[in-house]
Amino acid sequence: MEILYQIDWSAVLGEVIEGLSNGTMRVSSANGVVYWARGSGHTGAVQHLPFVPVNVHDASKLMETAQMLQAAQHAQMLAVGISTGVIVGAIVIQTMYLARKLDKLQKAIDLVSEDVHAQNIVFYMNKIADYFGAVESTRMYLLDRNLKEEVRDIAAAALVDLAIRRNQLVSFIENILHFAKSGGPSSRHYELIIDFVSLVLDMLPKGIFVEKELFAFVEKYGLCDLLLERAGAQYLQLVETYRNWCNDQTKLAIKGNKLAGSILSRDAALKQMFSSEENKLLIGVRVAV
Repeated sequence: MEILYQIDWSAVLGEVIEGLSNGTMRVSSANGVVYWARGSGHTGAVQHLPFVPVNVHDASKLMETAQMLQAAQHAQMLAVGISTGVIVGAIVIQTMYLARKLDKLQKAIDLVSEDVHAQNIVFYMNKIADYFGAVESTRMYLLDRNLKEEVRDIAAAALVDLAIRRNQLVSFIENILHFAKSGGPSSRHYELIIDFVSLVLDMLPKGIFVEKELFAFVEKYGLCDLLLERAGAQYLQLVETYRNWCNDQTKLAIKGNKLAGSILSRDAALKQMFSSEENKLLIGVRVAV
């Protein structure tokens, strides 16, 4: 069991509820600050909200946990679509969710590295592990609001580093998908690539969210929203690229291509990743909750 510090929605002003609902305001899951959204015509913080502790039994199930916590909240918040996303974000920031995912990613990297000896692929896969390691380090900076001024001193360098690593990751995913359809990999390696790319794409919105929260933590609210817009659009494009790749591979499998046939057994897992509500919420895509 883990303790999660959740925003006390009963302390939220009526005009803030309205602002969150119509999109003119945003809220940070890390420090509980409501701020004016980019393009709203206003800037800066609107209200600092208090936190209340709650127990989380299984933080690995993001949506289930968030919906359970949301159901126990103030009834007024049930009408605000952002509520579930804020809770999901708080779970990512405050629990060991990412650290556990990082362990799973490292195991996937080890498996692919055992099966392929192309030095450049192994090199860039380790780069991906480095990126999510940097994300986890950044998450740790966000755990104590009292250290905000100390975090401010290192935030600029951390944010530049995260942006560079994230863009390298996107380029690598595009390249490894091209490699996987070129006929180069073995059947086992092909399957590992599918699982690996799916895992990375499931984790990437969490990394983008942590990056965005660091901007909010040091009160760079305009950049916070700009990052979410641009990196969110980049992620959605990458997912669409992967979806098209999977569709093409499925067509080949139906025609009898043995290598592509491996994708058919992963259909349910792929559909779950492509339709992930938690990832849409974390990158700012409004969904029904």
